[in-house]
Amino acid sequence: MRQHEYLVALKAENGLLTLHTLHWSDEIRDPKKEIDTLPGKAKASDKELTMAEQLIGAMSMTWDPSEFHDTFQEKVAALVEAKKAGETVEKAEPAAEPTGVVDLMEALRASVERAGSPKATGGKATASRKGSGSAKTTGKPPAKKRIRSAPKEDLSGLSKADLYKKAADANLPGRSQMTRDDLVKALTRA
Repeated sequence: MRQHEYLVALKAENGLLTLHTLHWSDEIRDPKKEIDTLPGKAKASDKELTMAEQLIGAMSMTWDPSEFHDTFQEKVAALVEAKKAGETVEKAEPAAEPTGVVDLMEALRASVERAGSPKATGGKATASRKGSGSAKTTGKPPAKKRIRSAPKEDLSGLSKADLYKKAADANLPGRSQMTRDDLVKALTRA
């Protein structure tokens, strides 16, 4: 294959002949000899095992392969179609910064709670509704405060595509190179 010699296993599977490439013996290495910093076997407490089993049980489901699909391929196809239609294609937002979870047990407990109760994720929306309702009950805020806070609240809920459209309407220079946060800042200043 491709002008190289390979070690292979030829197998008959489900009425088909399949060819599996294998590694040569000198390509197989013992990780314990190669990496001296491998962790040893860790003992988990009964509480940790119980919580892990609860999490697995809460997140388990029946397997239906038709429910899963390649979202990356769909996004690329959508970008190609948008480009064909003459639409502007904006750059993707950078990946979110990783957060360092200090307490693994607390993260596992929170995950079990989220998986167990579907309403657990609605906390942020409730808090923002309380904040918007408090202005109505306490009276109108001063005019300056209302003018400054209204655009920020409106912009924070918009997608990057909507922000880009607003930036295009405002004729902001360099908008195609901006991240979502940059667009919010630029539109707030404008």
